Amino acid sequence: PQCPLMGGVQVCVRRAEEMGGCESCASSRRKEVENLINDAREKGDSRELKEAIRRAEDLGMDVLQARQLYAELSKSERQSPDRAQEMLRWALSTQDGVVLLQVIEEVSVINPDCTGLRPAKRKLREFQAEMMVRLQKLIRFKDSQKLSASIERARLMGIAASELIFAERALKELEESQLFNTPRRQSEDITTPKATPRRSMGNAVAKESARPSADLTSEN
Repeated sequence: PQCPLMGGVQVCVRRAEEMGGCESCASSRRKEVENLINDAREKGDSRELKEAIRRAEDLGMDVLQARQLYAELSKSERQSPDRAQEMLRWALSTQDGVVLLQVIEEVSVINPDCTGLRPAKRKLREFQAEMMVRLQKLIRFKDSQKLSASIERARLMGIAASELIFAERALKELEESQLFNTPRRQSEDITTPKATPRRSMGNAVAKESARPSADLTSEN
Protein backbone atom coordinates (compact mmCIF):
# COMPACT_ATOMS: atom_id res chain seq x y z
CA PRO A 1 0.00 0.00 0.00
CA GLN A 2 1.18 3.52 -0.83
CA CYS A 3 1.57 6.01 1.97
CA PRO A 4 -0.92 8.93 1.68
CA LEU A 5 1.51 11.49 3.14
CA MET A 6 3.92 13.59 1.08
CA GLY A 7 7.61 13.11 1.82
CA GLY A 8 7.91 9.32 1.86
CA VAL A 9 8.32 6.69 4.53
CA GLN A 10 10.33 8.79 6.96
CA VAL A 11 7.47 11.28 7.23
CA CYS A 12 5.11 8.39 7.92
CA VAL A 13 7.25 7.15 10.79
CA ARG A 14 7.50 10.59 12.39
CA ARG A 15 3.74 11.05 12.24
CA ALA A 16 2.75 7.57 13.30
CA GLU A 17 0.97 8.85 16.38
CA GLU A 18 -1.03 11.39 14.37
CA MET A 19 -2.08 9.04 11.56
CA GLY A 20 -2.68 5.47 12.62
CA GLY A 21 -2.51 4.10 9.07
CA CYS A 22 1.07 5.33 8.55
CA GLU A 23 2.50 2.94 11.13
CA SER A 24 1.26 -0.05 9.17
CA CYS A 25 2.63 1.53 5.98
CA ALA A 26 6.13 1.85 7.48
CA SER A 27 5.91 -1.64 8.95
CA SER A 28 5.08 -3.16 5.57
CA ARG A 29 8.01 -1.36 3.98
CA ARG A 30 10.38 -2.65 6.65
CA LYS A 31 9.11 -6.16 6.03
CA GLU A 32 9.67 -5.70 2.32
CA VAL A 33 13.27 -4.59 2.86
CA GLU A 34 13.91 -7.51 5.22
CA ASN A 35 12.74 -9.87 2.48
CA LEU A 36 15.06 -8.19 -0.02
CA ILE A 37 18.01 -8.65 2.33
CA ASN A 38 17.15 -12.31 2.89
CA ASP A 39 16.78 -12.93 -0.84
CA ALA A 40 20.13 -11.29 -1.58
CA ARG A 41 21.74 -13.35 1.20
CA GLU A 42 20.39 -16.59 -0.27
CA LYS A 43 21.46 -15.67 -3.80
CA GLY A 44 24.84 -14.40 -2.68
CA ASP A 45 24.33 -11.29 -4.83
CA SER A 46 26.29 -8.35 -3.44
CA ARG A 47 24.65 -5.81 -5.75
CA GLU A 48 21.13 -6.67 -4.64
CA LEU A 49 22.27 -6.74 -1.04
CA LYS A 50 23.85 -3.28 -1.38
CA GLU A 51 20.58 -1.84 -2.71
CA ALA A 52 18.59 -3.53 0.09
CA ILE A 53 20.98 -2.07 2.68
CA ARG A 54 20.52 1.40 1.23
CA ARG A 55 16.74 1.12 1.45
CA ALA A 56 16.97 -0.26 4.98
CA GLU A 57 19.12 2.67 6.09
CA ASP A 58 16.53 5.07 4.67
CA LEU A 59 14.00 3.43 6.99
CA GLY A 60 16.33 3.70 9.98
CA MET A 61 16.79 -0.07 10.29
CA ASP A 62 19.80 -1.78 11.87
CA VAL A 63 21.96 -3.07 8.97
CA LEU A 64 25.16 -4.05 10.80
CA GLN A 65 24.85 -7.77 10.04
CA ALA A 66 23.82 -7.06 6.46
CA ARG A 67 26.88 -4.86 5.98
CA GLN A 68 29.18 -7.56 7.34
CA LEU A 69 27.63 -10.02 4.91
CA TYR A 70 28.06 -7.54 2.07
CA ALA A 71 31.78 -7.17 2.86
CA GLU A 72 32.23 -10.96 2.80
CA LEU A 73 30.35 -11.31 -0.49
CA SER A 74 32.34 -8.52 -2.13
CA LYS A 75 35.60 -10.07 -1.04
CA SER A 76 34.64 -13.51 -2.38
CA GLU A 77 33.54 -11.98 -5.69
CA ARG A 78 36.85 -10.17 -6.11
CA GLN A 79 38.69 -13.41 -5.47
CA SER A 80 36.72 -15.41 -8.03
CA PRO A 81 38.56 -16.22 -11.30
CA ASP A 82 35.85 -14.64 -13.43
CA ARG A 83 35.98 -11.42 -11.46
CA ALA A 84 39.79 -11.22 -11.70
CA GLN A 85 39.68 -11.70 -15.46
CA GLU A 86 37.03 -9.02 -15.76
CA MET A 87 39.14 -6.57 -13.78
CA LEU A 88 42.17 -7.20 -15.98
CA ARG A 89 40.18 -6.82 -19.18
CA TRP A 90 38.84 -3.51 -17.96
CA ALA A 91 42.33 -2.31 -16.98
CA LEU A 92 43.68 -3.20 -20.42
CA SER A 93 40.82 -1.34 -22.10
CA THR A 94 41.81 1.91 -20.34
CA GLN A 95 45.18 1.97 -22.14
CA ASP A 96 46.62 3.49 -18.96
CA GLY A 97 49.78 2.01 -17.48
CA VAL A 98 49.11 3.42 -14.01
CA VAL A 99 45.64 1.86 -13.81
CA LEU A 100 46.93 -1.42 -15.23
CA LEU A 101 49.66 -1.68 -12.60
CA GLN A 102 47.18 -1.08 -9.77
CA VAL A 103 44.85 -3.83 -11.03
CA ILE A 104 47.74 -6.25 -11.59
CA GLU A 105 48.89 -5.73 -8.01
CA GLU A 106 45.36 -6.29 -6.66
CA VAL A 107 44.74 -9.41 -8.73
CA SER A 108 48.17 -10.78 -7.79
CA VAL A 109 47.08 -10.70 -4.15
CA ILE A 110 43.52 -12.02 -4.41
CA ASN A 111 44.07 -14.47 -7.27
CA PRO A 112 47.77 -15.05 -8.00
CA ASP A 113 47.02 -17.98 -10.34
CA CYS A 114 44.85 -15.88 -12.66
CA THR A 115 45.77 -16.67 -16.27
CA GLY A 116 45.25 -13.08 -17.31
CA LEU A 117 48.17 -11.81 -15.25
CA ARG A 118 50.88 -12.81 -17.73
CA PRO A 119 49.50 -10.91 -20.76
CA ALA A 120 48.62 -7.96 -18.53
CA LYS A 121 52.21 -7.75 -17.27
CA ARG A 122 53.49 -7.98 -20.84
CA LYS A 123 51.29 -5.06 -21.83
CA LEU A 124 52.50 -3.12 -18.79
CA ARG A 125 56.10 -3.53 -19.94
CA GLU A 126 55.09 -2.08 -23.31
CA PHE A 127 53.57 0.95 -21.58
CA GLN A 128 56.75 1.39 -19.56
CA ALA A 129 58.94 1.21 -22.69
CA GLU A 130 56.76 3.83 -24.39
CA MET A 131 57.11 6.07 -21.36
CA MET A 132 60.91 5.84 -21.48
CA VAL A 133 60.83 6.94 -25.12
CA ARG A 134 58.56 9.83 -24.19
CA LEU A 135 60.95 10.98 -21.47
CA GLN A 136 63.87 11.10 -23.90
CA LYS A 137 61.77 13.07 -26.40
CA LEU A 138 60.74 15.63 -23.78
CA ILE A 139 64.38 16.07 -22.79
CA ARG A 140 65.30 16.85 -26.40
CA PHE A 141 62.42 19.33 -26.65
CA LYS A 142 63.48 20.89 -23.31
CA ASP A 143 59.88 20.80 -22.02
CA SER A 144 60.45 20.84 -18.28
CA GLN A 145 56.76 21.01 -17.33
CA LYS A 146 55.70 17.92 -19.26
CA LEU A 147 58.92 16.15 -18.30
CA SER A 148 58.17 16.60 -14.61
CA ALA A 149 54.64 15.22 -15.00
CA SER A 150 55.85 12.28 -17.08
CA ILE A 151 58.50 11.34 -14.52
CA GLU A 152 55.80 11.17 -11.85
CA ARG A 153 53.60 8.99 -14.07
CA ALA A 154 56.58 6.76 -14.78
CA ARG A 155 57.00 6.17 -11.04
CA LEU A 156 53.30 5.33 -10.66
CA MET A 157 53.64 2.99 -13.63
CA GLY A 158 56.23 0.93 -11.76
CA ILE A 159 59.40 2.04 -13.55
CA ALA A 160 62.38 1.60 -11.24
CA ALA A 161 63.93 4.71 -9.72
CA SER A 162 67.36 3.77 -11.10
CA GLU A 163 65.95 3.94 -14.64
CA LEU A 164 64.65 7.47 -14.07
CA ILE A 165 67.91 9.03 -12.87
CA PHE A 166 68.78 10.37 -16.33
CA ALA A 167 65.39 12.08 -16.65
CA GLU A 168 65.59 13.60 -13.16
CA ARG A 169 69.06 15.00 -13.88
CA ALA A 170 67.89 16.46 -17.17
CA LEU A 171 64.89 18.03 -15.44
CA LYS A 172 67.12 19.61 -12.81
CA GLU A 173 69.38 21.09 -15.48
CA LEU A 174 66.43 22.48 -17.41
CA GLU A 175 64.93 24.07 -14.31
CA GLU A 176 68.27 25.63 -13.35
CA SER A 177 68.85 27.04 -16.82
CA GLN A 178 65.38 28.55 -16.87
CA LEU A 179 65.91 29.99 -13.40
CA PHE A 180 69.14 31.80 -14.34
CA ASN A 181 68.33 32.83 -17.91
CA THR A 182 64.85 34.29 -17.56
CA PRO A 183 65.69 37.09 -15.02
CA ARG A 184 68.78 38.08 -17.04
CA ARG A 185 66.78 38.67 -20.19
CA GLN A 186 64.23 40.70 -18.26
CA SER A 187 66.93 42.92 -16.68
CA GLU A 188 68.56 43.51 -20.06
CA ASP A 189 65.23 44.63 -21.48
CA ILE A 190 64.82 47.09 -18.62
CA THR A 191 68.35 48.53 -18.36
CA THR A 192 69.20 48.69 -22.06
CA PRO A 193 66.73 50.91 -23.88
CA LYS A 194 66.56 50.71 -27.61
CA ALA A 195 68.76 53.27 -29.40
CA THR A 196 66.79 55.88 -31.34
CA PRO A 197 68.46 57.96 -34.06
CA ARG A 198 68.84 61.64 -33.08
CA ARG A 199 70.13 64.52 -35.12
CA SER A 200 73.16 66.17 -33.62
CA MET A 201 72.58 69.83 -32.83
CA GLY A 202 76.14 70.63 -33.79
CA ASN A 203 75.79 69.03 -37.20
CA ALA A 204 72.56 70.89 -37.82
CA VAL A 205 74.16 74.25 -36.95
CA ALA A 206 77.17 73.46 -39.12
CA LYS A 207 74.95 72.67 -42.06
CA GLU A 208 72.95 75.85 -41.63
CA SER A 209 76.12 77.98 -41.34
CA ALA A 210 77.70 76.35 -44.36
CA ARG A 211 74.72 76.98 -46.61
CA PRO A 212 74.93 80.85 -46.77
CA SER A 213 78.69 80.82 -47.36
CA ALA A 214 78.17 78.56 -50.29
CA ASP A 215 75.57 80.96 -51.71
CA LEU A 216 77.91 83.94 -51.30
CA THR A 217 80.69 82.15 -53.07
CA SER A 218 78.47 81.40 -56.00
CA GLU A 219 77.38 85.03 -56.27
CA ASN A 220 80.99 86.26 -56.34
